[in-house]
Amino acid sequence: MNNLVIKRSQQIEFRLTGSIATGKRYFATDIPNLSRNNVVVYGIEFFTSAQETTTPTGNTVTSVSTGTVVTLRDNKKQEFMYQVPQYTLIRANNAGLIVLLKPRIINLTDCYVQLTNTTSITLGESVAANIYYDLVD
Repeated sequence: MNNLVIKRSQQIEFRLTGSIATGKRYFATDIPNLSRNNVVVYGIEFFTSAQETTTPTGNTVTSVSTGTVVTLRDNKKQEFMYQVPQYTLIRANNAGLIVLLKPRIINLTDCYVQLTNTTSITLGESVAANIYYDLVD
């Protein structure tokens, strides 16, 4: 059982725009209330279309997770999660657990996903995630 106390949470997405290519960086979309430098992330989970078919903004969620890696960067542009397979960040693949992080301030728009395989990926889809965070006092 996961005993995570949720202080705040927000769904984020990485929109697959431009061309679909392996190795290309697809950055998180800007969310004004998370773009400030006082957001401290302490947990994250990812989804595929098996858990959520569309994002709150109406974009289709990708159906696969085995060809995507995730990189999170803090407000100093330090990569504290580098190319972690998205598959390992899905609760259904982790006994229902949310991946907990050492709390740190992030710069959301510096965070990105990369494709390692483009099979079953369609232009315009989104890689969906939820972050658990708090505000710096």
